[in-house]
Amino acid sequence: MNNVSGALRTQLVNNNTYNLFIAIDTCLSKFYPNLKYIDKNRAWAITSRFLLLLSIHVHSKRDVKFYADKMNITTGYLYKVCRHIYGVSPKSMINEQLTVEIKMYLTDTDMSVKDIANKLGFEDPSYMCRMFRKETGLSPIQFRNKST
Repeated sequence: MNNVSGALRTQLVNNNTYNLFIAIDTCLSKFYPNLKYIDKNRAWAITSRFLLLLSIHVHSKRDVKFYADKMNITTGYLYKVCRHIYGVSPKSMINEQLTVEIKMYLTDTDMSVKDIANKLGFEDPSYMCRMFRKETGLSPIQFRNKST
């Protein structure tokens, strides 16, 4: 990647991201056999685009409306598509992505909880802690201690 620049570099990143989502889709079907098999249709394209936008903007944008607006669809339609494809709401997917990001920072860095909250765009670290506890059943400190 260091030898590639401009539009070609952007295309390579986009292709790698697309390949990542295909790999995620394959893993999901192995670990969640109850998910319905679907053709790679518009619904799959929408959820793939949502996941891509989520990976880019989750640090700063957590409302479903933002993502729906970026894809020029309604929040209701995004909700319907996510429920159909993954069986969960878009808000749940946002929270899951945030939880993964928080876990990564807790296990891979020595950053304080306050610094992690700031890095992920939380105005109040206690809100991040409440959200994390709701998703995992553990506080960030308990998770970090358990992981070490």
